Amino acid sequence: MREFASAARAATLPRAVKVLYTAFCAFTVAGILSCVGLYDGIVAFGARTTPAELYRHLVGYYRAGIAPRKLLEVTHFHLFSMPLYLLVLGHLFLLSGLDARAKKGWIAAAIAFTAVHLFAPWAVYFGGSALAWVYPISGVGLLVSFAVMMGVPLFDMWTASPRIPSPENS
Repeated sequence: MREFASAARAATLPRAVKVLYTAFCAFTVAGILSCVGLYDGIVAFGARTTPAELYRHLVGYYRAGIAPRKLLEVTHFHLFSMPLYLLVLGHLFLLSGLDARAKKGWIAAAIAFTAVHLFAPWAVYFGGSALAWVYPISGVGLLVSFAVMMGVPLFDMWTASPRIPSPENS
């Protein structure tokens, strides 16, 4: 874990590792963008669609449009995949040049938003419109925290000049 404790290590990574992390982040962004299409099937985005209509569609989908068994299957899959994304992005983020406090804050936010977003569909399913706000708020929080955890180290690794740490600083 010493590799993650000091300042920016992302810039010192070999080119092959930088390409691999960049590809991982690119595929992650593509996956996130595909969510827009999936969410459109639930909430029916439109130029003139009001927030009230979006909520009504969201509640309608989770209260009547999806069987509990299907919701459990989707949750089951996401309970395995989302923590893996969090783990990889967290390790990548720990290689960035941000200070330890900022790293802890962003990672804590990503953990919290991941947990809340995993259970947000159940909140809508059981709580209806009273809890429908949890879904978009947790989704935006997850998007922002994952974007920071991808963007900062990618910026560091491709723009910062590699600094080889001295033995007394490692």
